[in-house]
Amino acid sequence: MSRSIPSTGEPGSIRTWFASRTILTAAAKLFFANWKKASKTLEEEQLHDLRVASRRLREALALFEPCLPPDEARKLSKRVRKVTRMLGPVRNADEARLFFLELKQKSPPTDTAVLDELLGALEQEREQARGQLAAILRHPRERRQTARLLDALHDRLNLFRDQEANPFLDFRTFAEGALTERAETLAVLLPAASMEGDPAAQHMLRIAVKKMRYRVELMEQHLHSPSALRDKLKSHQEVLGKLHDLDVFTGMVRERVAEGAAKEKLLDVMGQLRHELFTLFLELLQAMPLAAVPEDVRLLFPRRRRPSP
Repeated sequence: MSRSIPSTGEPGSIRTWFASRTILTAAAKLFFANWKKASKTLEEEQLHDLRVASRRLREALALFEPCLPPDEARKLSKRVRKVTRMLGPVRNADEARLFFLELKQKSPPTDTAVLDELLGALEQEREQARGQLAAILRHPRERRQTARLLDALHDRLNLFRDQEANPFLDFRTFAEGALTERAETLAVLLPAASMEGDPAAQHMLRIAVKKMRYRVELMEQHLHSPSALRDKLKSHQEVLGKLHDLDVFTGMVRERVAEGAAKEKLLDVMGQLRHELFTLFLELLQAMPLAAVPEDVRLLFPRRRRPSP
Protein backbone atom coordinates (compact mmCIF):
# COMPACT_ATOMS: atom_id res chain seq x y z
CA MET A 1 0.00 0.00 0.00
CA SER A 2 1.70 3.19 -1.16
CA ARG A 3 1.87 6.22 1.08
CA SER A 4 0.88 9.63 -0.16
CA ILE A 5 3.23 12.39 1.02
CA PRO A 6 1.71 15.90 0.85
CA SER A 7 3.96 18.80 -0.01
CA THR A 8 3.01 21.20 2.79
CA GLY A 9 2.49 20.91 6.53
CA GLU A 10 1.71 22.73 9.74
CA PRO A 11 4.09 25.41 10.95
CA GLY A 12 5.95 24.89 14.18
CA SER A 13 6.69 21.20 13.76
CA ILE A 14 10.12 19.71 13.24
CA ARG A 15 10.96 18.85 9.66
CA THR A 16 10.90 15.29 8.37
CA TRP A 17 14.59 15.34 7.43
CA PHE A 18 15.56 16.13 11.04
CA ALA A 19 13.19 13.54 12.51
CA SER A 20 14.49 10.85 10.16
CA ARG A 21 18.06 11.40 11.30
CA THR A 22 17.35 11.60 15.03
CA ILE A 23 14.98 8.61 15.12
CA LEU A 24 17.21 6.43 12.93
CA THR A 25 20.28 7.35 14.97
CA ALA A 26 18.54 6.50 18.26
CA ALA A 27 17.30 3.15 16.91
CA ALA A 28 20.77 2.28 15.60
CA LYS A 29 22.49 3.18 18.89
CA LEU A 30 20.07 0.96 20.80
CA PHE A 31 20.66 -1.88 18.35
CA PHE A 32 24.45 -1.76 18.62
CA ALA A 33 24.37 -1.31 22.41
CA ASN A 34 22.21 -4.42 22.77
CA TRP A 35 24.42 -6.33 20.34
CA LYS A 36 27.46 -5.55 22.51
CA LYS A 37 25.69 -6.63 25.72
CA ALA A 38 24.20 -9.79 24.25
CA SER A 39 27.47 -10.94 22.72
CA LYS A 40 29.18 -10.87 26.12
CA THR A 41 26.72 -12.95 28.12
CA LEU A 42 24.21 -14.56 25.72
CA GLU A 43 21.65 -14.19 28.51
CA GLU A 44 18.04 -14.77 27.58
CA GLU A 45 16.82 -11.27 28.46
CA GLN A 46 19.62 -9.54 26.57
CA LEU A 47 19.09 -11.72 23.50
CA HIS A 48 15.42 -10.75 23.63
CA ASP A 49 16.36 -7.06 23.87
CA LEU A 50 18.65 -7.41 20.85
CA ARG A 51 15.91 -9.08 18.83
CA VAL A 52 13.46 -6.28 19.69
CA ALA A 53 16.08 -3.61 18.91
CA SER A 54 16.76 -5.21 15.53
CA ARG A 55 13.05 -5.17 14.67
CA ARG A 56 12.73 -1.54 15.79
CA LEU A 57 15.65 -0.52 13.58
CA ARG A 58 14.11 -2.33 10.61
CA GLU A 59 10.81 -0.55 11.26
CA ALA A 60 12.65 2.79 11.41
CA LEU A 61 14.18 2.01 8.02
CA ALA A 62 10.74 1.10 6.64
CA LEU A 63 9.22 4.25 8.15
CA PHE A 64 11.71 6.58 6.50
CA GLU A 65 12.06 4.60 3.29
CA PRO A 66 10.74 7.55 1.21
CA CYS A 67 13.54 9.74 2.63
CA LEU A 68 16.49 7.34 2.26
CA PRO A 69 18.81 6.32 -0.58
CA PRO A 70 17.19 3.02 -1.62
CA ASP A 71 20.27 0.85 -2.20
CA GLU A 72 21.93 1.68 1.12
CA ALA A 73 18.66 1.35 3.07
CA ARG A 74 17.92 -2.03 1.48
CA LYS A 75 21.39 -3.38 2.24
CA LEU A 76 21.25 -2.25 5.87
CA SER A 77 17.75 -3.64 6.39
CA LYS A 78 18.85 -6.98 4.96
CA ARG A 79 21.86 -7.03 7.26
CA VAL A 80 19.79 -6.23 10.36
CA ARG A 81 17.21 -8.84 9.35
CA LYS A 82 20.03 -11.39 9.39
CA VAL A 83 20.57 -10.61 13.08
CA THR A 84 16.84 -10.95 13.80
CA ARG A 85 16.68 -14.31 12.07
CA MET A 86 19.77 -15.80 13.67
CA LEU A 87 18.26 -15.01 17.09
CA GLY A 88 15.08 -16.90 16.18
CA PRO A 89 16.20 -20.51 16.81
CA VAL A 90 17.55 -19.65 20.27
CA ARG A 91 14.39 -17.80 21.20
CA ASN A 92 12.13 -20.59 19.90
CA ALA A 93 14.09 -23.28 21.76
CA ASP A 94 14.02 -21.24 24.99
CA GLU A 95 10.28 -20.58 24.78
CA ALA A 96 9.43 -24.16 23.80
CA ARG A 97 11.51 -25.52 26.67
CA LEU A 98 9.72 -23.26 29.18
CA PHE A 99 6.31 -24.19 27.77
CA PHE A 100 6.84 -27.95 27.88
CA LEU A 101 8.44 -27.73 31.34
CA GLU A 102 5.37 -25.93 32.66
CA LEU A 103 3.12 -28.47 30.93
CA LYS A 104 5.09 -31.31 32.51
CA GLN A 105 4.65 -29.82 35.99
CA LYS A 106 0.87 -29.78 35.47
CA SER A 107 0.68 -33.31 34.01
CA PRO A 108 0.31 -36.58 35.93
CA PRO A 109 3.55 -38.64 36.13
CA THR A 110 2.13 -41.22 33.70
CA ASP A 111 1.95 -38.59 30.92
CA THR A 112 5.45 -37.11 31.17
CA ALA A 113 7.49 -39.57 29.07
CA VAL A 114 6.64 -37.81 25.80
CA LEU A 115 7.43 -34.42 27.35
CA ASP A 116 10.77 -35.67 28.69
CA GLU A 117 11.72 -36.77 25.18
CA LEU A 118 10.78 -33.39 23.73
CA LEU A 119 12.63 -31.51 26.47
CA GLY A 120 15.80 -33.54 25.96
CA ALA A 121 15.83 -32.77 22.24
CA LEU A 122 15.09 -29.09 22.85
CA GLU A 123 17.95 -28.79 25.34
CA GLN A 124 20.39 -30.11 22.74
CA GLU A 125 19.01 -27.77 20.06
CA ARG A 126 19.17 -24.86 22.46
CA GLU A 127 22.85 -25.39 23.25
CA GLN A 128 23.72 -25.89 19.59
CA ALA A 129 21.85 -22.73 18.55
CA ARG A 130 23.51 -20.69 21.29
CA GLY A 131 26.94 -21.90 20.18
CA GLN A 132 26.28 -20.88 16.58
CA LEU A 133 24.88 -17.54 17.72
CA ALA A 134 27.90 -16.80 19.91
CA ALA A 135 30.26 -17.38 16.99
CA ILE A 136 28.41 -14.82 14.89
CA LEU A 137 27.64 -12.18 17.52
CA ARG A 138 31.17 -12.19 18.88
CA HIS A 139 32.89 -11.99 15.51
CA PRO A 140 34.08 -8.38 15.16
CA ARG A 141 33.60 -8.47 11.38
CA GLU A 142 29.83 -8.93 11.69
CA ARG A 143 29.22 -5.84 13.80
CA ARG A 144 31.81 -3.81 11.88
CA GLN A 145 30.22 -4.54 8.50
CA THR A 146 26.77 -3.64 9.79
CA ALA A 147 28.10 -0.36 11.23
CA ARG A 148 29.72 0.45 7.87
CA LEU A 149 26.38 0.02 6.11
CA LEU A 150 24.82 2.46 8.58
CA ASP A 151 27.63 4.96 7.98
CA ALA A 152 27.16 4.59 4.22
CA LEU A 153 23.46 5.30 4.61
CA HIS A 154 24.14 8.53 6.52
CA ASP A 155 26.85 9.56 4.05
CA ARG A 156 24.43 9.27 1.13
CA LEU A 157 21.64 11.29 2.75
CA ASN A 158 21.16 14.44 0.70
CA LEU A 159 18.28 16.85 1.28
CA PHE A 160 18.39 18.08 -2.29
CA ARG A 161 18.64 14.73 -4.09
CA ASP A 162 15.40 13.44 -5.61
CA GLN A 163 13.32 11.89 -2.82
CA GLU A 164 9.92 10.29 -2.62
CA ALA A 165 9.14 12.51 0.39
CA ASN A 166 9.55 16.24 0.81
CA PRO A 167 12.36 16.50 3.42
CA PHE A 168 11.02 19.88 4.59
CA LEU A 169 7.53 18.55 5.27
CA ASP A 170 6.53 18.95 8.91
CA PHE A 171 6.96 15.64 10.67
CA ARG A 172 3.43 15.51 12.12
CA THR A 173 1.99 15.28 8.63
CA PHE A 174 4.50 12.62 7.63
CA ALA A 175 3.86 10.66 10.83
CA GLU A 176 0.08 10.72 10.36
CA GLY A 177 0.44 9.24 6.89
CA ALA A 178 2.89 6.60 8.12
CA LEU A 179 0.63 5.47 11.00
CA THR A 180 -2.49 5.56 8.84
CA GLU A 181 -0.75 3.17 6.46
CA ARG A 182 -0.13 0.65 9.24
CA ALA A 183 -3.67 1.14 10.64
CA GLU A 184 -5.22 0.39 7.25
CA THR A 185 -3.23 -2.84 7.07
CA LEU A 186 -4.63 -3.90 10.46
CA ALA A 187 -8.17 -3.17 9.30
CA VAL A 188 -7.73 -5.38 6.24
CA LEU A 189 -6.29 -8.32 8.22
CA LEU A 190 -8.67 -8.22 11.20
CA PRO A 191 -11.77 -10.00 9.79
CA ALA A 192 -9.91 -13.18 8.78
CA ALA A 193 -7.86 -13.19 11.98
CA SER A 194 -11.09 -13.11 14.01
CA MET A 195 -11.92 -16.63 12.76
CA GLU A 196 -10.55 -19.23 15.17
CA GLY A 197 -9.68 -21.72 12.45
CA ASP A 198 -7.34 -19.38 10.55
CA PRO A 199 -3.98 -19.36 12.38
CA ALA A 200 -2.20 -18.03 9.28
CA ALA A 201 -4.37 -14.88 9.39
CA GLN A 202 -3.69 -14.48 13.11
CA HIS A 203 0.04 -14.77 12.40
CA MET A 204 -0.19 -12.03 9.76
CA LEU A 205 -2.16 -9.81 12.14
CA ARG A 206 0.43 -10.42 14.87
CA ILE A 207 3.21 -9.17 12.60
CA ALA A 208 1.15 -6.13 11.53
CA VAL A 209 0.35 -5.25 15.16
CA LYS A 210 4.01 -5.59 16.12
CA LYS A 211 5.18 -3.35 13.28
CA MET A 212 2.63 -0.70 14.15
CA ARG A 213 3.56 -0.82 17.83
CA TYR A 214 7.23 -0.26 16.97
CA ARG A 215 6.28 2.58 14.64
CA VAL A 216 4.26 4.28 17.40
CA GLU A 217 7.13 3.83 19.88
CA LEU A 218 9.69 5.24 17.46
CA MET A 219 7.66 8.43 17.02
CA GLU A 220 5.90 8.70 20.38
CA GLN A 221 7.75 11.81 21.60
CA HIS A 222 6.26 13.64 18.60
CA LEU A 223 2.70 12.31 19.08
CA HIS A 224 -0.24 13.62 21.12
CA SER A 225 -0.92 11.19 24.03
CA PRO A 226 0.08 7.92 22.31
CA SER A 227 0.11 5.74 25.45
CA ALA A 228 -3.44 4.34 25.04
CA LEU A 229 -2.77 3.21 21.47
CA ARG A 230 0.64 1.83 22.40
CA ASP A 231 -0.83 -0.15 25.31
CA LYS A 232 -3.62 -1.51 23.10
CA LEU A 233 -1.14 -2.71 20.49
CA LYS A 234 1.13 -4.21 23.15
CA SER A 235 -1.76 -6.15 24.72
CA HIS A 236 -2.82 -7.60 21.38
CA GLN A 237 0.77 -8.40 20.44
CA GLU A 238 1.21 -10.40 23.63
CA VAL A 239 -1.92 -12.52 23.13
CA LEU A 240 -1.30 -13.04 19.41
CA GLY A 241 2.32 -13.92 20.22
CA LYS A 242 1.20 -16.62 22.66
CA LEU A 243 -1.17 -18.00 20.03
CA HIS A 244 1.63 -18.14 17.49
CA ASP A 245 4.03 -19.79 19.94
CA LEU A 246 1.42 -22.42 20.73
CA ASP A 247 0.96 -23.11 17.02
CA VAL A 248 4.73 -23.56 16.66
CA PHE A 249 4.87 -25.89 19.69
CA THR A 250 1.94 -27.91 18.34
CA GLY A 251 3.84 -28.31 15.09
CA MET A 252 6.80 -29.66 17.06
CA VAL A 253 4.59 -32.31 18.65
CA ARG A 254 3.07 -33.31 15.31
CA GLU A 255 6.49 -33.64 13.67
CA ARG A 256 8.56 -35.15 16.47
CA VAL A 257 6.34 -37.36 18.60
CA ALA A 258 5.55 -40.90 17.49
CA GLU A 259 1.94 -41.74 16.70
CA GLY A 260 -0.08 -43.08 19.58
CA ALA A 261 -2.40 -42.27 22.45
CA ALA A 262 0.18 -40.12 24.27
CA LYS A 263 0.61 -37.87 21.24
CA GLU A 264 -3.14 -37.49 20.74
CA LYS A 265 -3.66 -36.66 24.40
CA LEU A 266 -0.92 -34.02 24.31
CA LEU A 267 -2.40 -32.48 21.15
CA ASP A 268 -5.83 -32.39 22.78
CA VAL A 269 -4.42 -30.52 25.78
CA MET A 270 -2.66 -28.02 23.51
CA GLY A 271 -5.79 -27.61 21.40
CA GLN A 272 -7.77 -26.69 24.51
CA LEU A 273 -5.08 -24.20 25.53
CA ARG A 274 -5.29 -22.61 22.10
CA HIS A 275 -9.06 -22.33 22.30
CA GLU A 276 -8.75 -20.59 25.67
CA LEU A 277 -6.15 -18.19 24.27
CA PHE A 278 -8.30 -17.41 21.24
CA THR A 279 -11.26 -16.72 23.53
CA LEU A 280 -9.03 -14.28 25.42
CA PHE A 281 -8.13 -12.64 22.09
CA LEU A 282 -11.83 -12.17 21.24
CA GLU A 283 -12.46 -10.68 24.69
CA LEU A 284 -9.54 -8.31 24.16
CA LEU A 285 -11.01 -7.25 20.82
CA GLN A 286 -14.15 -6.23 22.70
CA ALA A 287 -12.28 -4.40 25.46
CA MET A 288 -9.59 -2.83 23.24
CA PRO A 289 -10.92 -2.98 19.67
CA LEU A 290 -8.36 -3.11 16.89
CA ALA A 291 -11.11 -1.99 14.52
CA ALA A 292 -10.88 1.43 16.20
CA VAL A 293 -7.15 1.85 15.49
CA PRO A 294 -7.66 4.10 12.41
CA GLU A 295 -9.71 6.45 14.61
CA ASP A 296 -7.10 6.14 17.38
CA VAL A 297 -4.50 7.35 14.89
CA ARG A 298 -6.65 10.30 13.87
CA LEU A 299 -6.91 11.36 17.52
CA LEU A 300 -3.11 11.45 17.79
CA PHE A 301 -3.13 14.42 15.42
CA PRO A 302 -5.69 16.95 16.68
CA ARG A 303 -6.39 19.65 14.15
CA ARG A 304 -5.16 23.05 15.25
CA ARG A 305 -7.52 25.94 14.98
CA ARG A 306 -6.37 28.65 12.66
CA PRO A 307 -6.40 32.14 14.19
CA SER A 308 -9.33 34.32 13.20
CA PRO A 309 -8.51 36.94 10.59
